[in-house]
Amino acid sequence: MPIHLDISPLHRVVVIVASGHVTPEEISRTTQDLVKANVPSYGKIIDVAMSTSDLSEAQVEGIAAMLRGDPGSGRGPVAFVINPDRVGFAHAFADVTKGERPVQLFRSLREAREWLAQQPGAPGR
Repeated sequence: MPIHLDISPLHRVVVIVASGHVTPEEISRTTQDLVKANVPSYGKIIDVAMSTSDLSEAQVEGIAAMLRGDPGSGRGPVAFVINPDRVGFAHAFADVTKGERPVQLFRSLREAREWLAQQPGAPGR
């Protein structure tokens, strides 16, 4: 599967890595797994630098709606690792969820981890 999901309760972080061409169904399945795991307050690192997808804006909005869940639950920050030469899912997701939670796009995993560690509620903060 081109999407790998790893949840670390100890560090309160979710890491998702996508590679190759990712279908809307694969993204939807991973989103459902994330919702079932009940980790909305965890920080998330989503590495899409080595992947492509063909999601419409409506499909990205649907994914964001699935992740919104209970309005009373806290929503953790999202750090995307992207290929700077491509505009894709990460950009669309950041636009659709603007103002709902901290979302940033990064060129490296190191930068994404550093930013996530500085966010309120991060372990050790």
